[in-house]
Amino acid sequence: MAIQYLILLSRQGKVRLAKWFTTLSPKDKAKIVKDVSQLVLARRTRMCNFLEYKETKIVYRRYASLFFITGCSSDDNELITLEIIHRYVEQMDKYYGNVCELDIIFSFTKAYYILDELLLAGELQESSKKNVLRCIGQQDSLEDMEYLPVQDFEAVTSALNFNTPDCNVTGGCDLYTTKSTGSDKKLYKNIDKDLDSQHAALLKLGASLSPPDREHMLATSPSMQLFSTSSAFGPLSELSSRRTFAYLIATLNASHPHYDFSHVLRPNDFKRERNLRRVMANLDSILQNVRPGFEATSFDSSLGSDSNSVWGTQCWSLIDKEMRLNECTIFSYQPDPDPFEEDESAIWAVHYFFFNRALKRVAYLYVRVVPVVSSASPTLRPMRLGQAKRNADFDADGATKRANYWLGDRQAELVSALDDGLFWNRGEDGDLVLFSDDEYEEGVEDVDLADDDDDDGEDDDAHMPDKDRLMSEDVAGRMEI
Repeated sequence: MAIQYLILLSRQGKVRLAKWFTTLSPKDKAKIVKDVSQLVLARRTRMCNFLEYKETKIVYRRYASLFFITGCSSDDNELITLEIIHRYVEQMDKYYGNVCELDIIFSFTKAYYILDELLLAGELQESSKKNVLRCIGQQDSLEDMEYLPVQDFEAVTSALNFNTPDCNVTGGCDLYTTKSTGSDKKLYKNIDKDLDSQHAALLKLGASLSPPDREHMLATSPSMQLFSTSSAFGPLSELSSRRTFAYLIATLNASHPHYDFSHVLRPNDFKRERNLRRVMANLDSILQNVRPGFEATSFDSSLGSDSNSVWGTQCWSLIDKEMRLNECTIFSYQPDPDPFEEDESAIWAVHYFFFNRALKRVAYLYVRVVPVVSSASPTLRPMRLGQAKRNADFDADGATKRANYWLGDRQAELVSALDDGLFWNRGEDGDLVLFSDDEYEEGVEDVDLADDDDDDGEDDDAHMPDKDRLMSEDVAGRMEI
């Protein structure tokens, strides 16, 4: 079943929201809104919530001062449509908190976001309230951490993305400004609530212990020390430390919208970097090891992103121009396990945050070095046919004996004596490409097969067909018939 349209109508006949899942002209949409509004507003409170309209069916329900009206096919199930309406209202009530008409008027974009996560082409695509709210929360984080499109940073990002024959390097440098908005405050509130609950649980545990054990726990417990002095952000009991932690979480959510780090990362996943030169040397060393012997070319930032730009001191100068690195507080994080790890692990992965409290900016610099799929195995190239046959005979000698032993010569002949397999090589961009048949034939045109034929002739005369191996009489005698 598919919903054709959804209209939010006030008791005064004002349309607060209208979402169309079918293609109609503006004239037809206005006609439907006018007719449906008159039909719904004329009905009494205790009347049925379903009614016919031309070739379609109208399903509506009133919540406070709003009517939620949907149009669907006459063959669709009215109760399922009514349940979808109720689920949409529950999602908005959970997000807004006691939703009312004014919330939808002043934050109507959020109502559309929730509806887009709930319905796709008029059909229910996500029934989990938790998943819908998580996606909306990520959108809020993206809006809160306002992205600053600095042209210099595009050049820096270009220098952090390149491929080599052995690995692929991906990275970026994003600049965000931290401004407190409604959604931003909601993130801070959730983090404060989570940290307060952890602190209360630890204090409750300490109260249940004897005084010596309590003092020992307060002195040695890593979780308890996070609220005192050992946190990378300072004591988490202070508001400024929690805000800094929330800024970094919001930055990660904005840079990677497909992840929700607010429920994954903890304060102890971050580390305070107190030496700027060491951070710079570490990143320079990683990129130099990946691309040895490179020369840092200077590029003009006014030209924008340059695909041939190479990481060097000029990149740090561009970052320092926007962030004043000497005034920044630097953090890094390497969680275990890394949420970015997929099928293959990265050789190197660094994530640095440069937070300038005075400028209210956060620069997020990250680099991941992932090996090429087959970099662990040697590159295979076309070899001489005679050499390939001798290698195949040598490797398959044991397997052929076992096949003859158990299956006999007739079945063993089904196993090919020469199996070239697939020959791979790398292209100019570092990706794996398959050798064509023409390239393989060109490599073996001038091969002299006389020596191989002579060797094979002697072996053919020596091999005689064997009989199939029969069952041992001793074993057959012990079997029950």
